[in-house]
Amino acid sequence: MLTLQNAMKRLLFILSLLLVPSAWAETPAPAPVAPEERQALLDRAKSLKDEARKIKSDAQKKRKEADAACWKKTLVSACLNDARRANIDSNAEARKLETEARRMEKQVREHDRATKQAKAAEEAPKKQAVARKKSEKEREQTAATKKKREAAAAAREKDAAKASARAEQQARERQKKLEARRQKEERAEKKAAEWVKKDKKREEEKARQQAQRERQAEQAAQ
Repeated sequence: MLTLQNAMKRLLFILSLLLVPSAWAETPAPAPVAPEERQALLDRAKSLKDEARKIKSDAQKKRKEADAACWKKTLVSACLNDARRANIDSNAEARKLETEARRMEKQVREHDRATKQAKAAEEAPKKQAVARKKSEKEREQTAATKKKREAAAAAREKDAAKASARAEQQARERQKKLEARRQKEERAEKKAAEWVKKDKKREEEKARQQAQRERQAEQAAQ
């Protein structure tokens, strides 16, 4: 069981091993530490907490033993006061260790934050470069897509214009063919009318000649 003197010696020894000045806790942006240093701080903090728990446990046990023993002595009040002061001193020692452990854990958190910030600051230019490259690529893709769409629209307009021109040309050609057919039919009808007229004239001439021959025959018979 630890005496107060031994506990104080152990506390001073532990504190002498701590290479972390109290001024570090006041530094707004502590420098990042290596993983092994970080683990060493956490291990020391855990050791201090374990030591504090042990001091408290020993102090409580010692207080109970002292309280029981004091009632067997003549100066009970003085004995109880001594036990209470010893208990208070031990608890104060344990609280100091706990405070130091919390300070070291806080320091680790600050170092972790500093490490994260340093890493973020180191990676920021790379991330910005990647973001710029991505943005440029997106702009290029957007421009290429726009150009492709415009080219497709122009091609569609060109094809539509060609189709319209072909349709107009075909319409003109159909109209021309229809006009040629109409003119041909008109010529054929005119020619047929002429043939009918000629046939009629020939028939009339034949009839006239036949009548003339018949009149000549009648005159000859008289």
